[in-house]
Amino acid sequence: GTSTLLVLYAIPLDVENGKSSTQYSDDIFGTDGDPVNVRSQASACSRGQLEYVPAESDLFVNGVLEVPIDNNIAGEASGTVVNWVTAAAQELLIGSGVSLFDFTQIMHIIPDEASWGGAAAWAYLPGSVSAFRDSYADRMGVQLHEFGHNLGLHHSGNGSQSYADHSCIMGNPSYG
Repeated sequence: GTSTLLVLYAIPLDVENGKSSTQYSDDIFGTDGDPVNVRSQASACSRGQLEYVPAESDLFVNGVLEVPIDNNIAGEASGTVVNWVTAAAQELLIGSGVSLFDFTQIMHIIPDEASWGGAAAWAYLPGSVSAFRDSYADRMGVQLHEFGHNLGLHHSGNGSQSYADHSCIMGNPSYG
């Protein structure tokens, strides 16, 4: 099927993401010619059964909504920052006829300075929300792993080790 993906690009008061929202759009959707991106690889791996398409609205540029937040995020838990970004995005959308519920998946890109507990990213399982440290938000393996959680996939481990099956993106801890 088709998954409409909205990328929420956090712009906090105190720190910046490592790449521009335009660069992330290219990494995720190939909007500026990147031939290897989430959209192309999810389609290839699923033999055309899964396609990520960028969210569309006059408010978004190539599937990305830049979301300023009135908070400092250094040291704040990534989940707290996701809540702030979500609330600010909802405020931006008021009166536009667009809702965050209109999209299949929502990817948050948040600067590394938030507290991530050692993780590169996280996602609801199953669900529609994922959150990425900006230094990992462009890494194909991390993107597909977290989107796999959104689709209901668990880690593919071995015994008591949740990341022990390196033959599958859901069991590979490489952050690649």
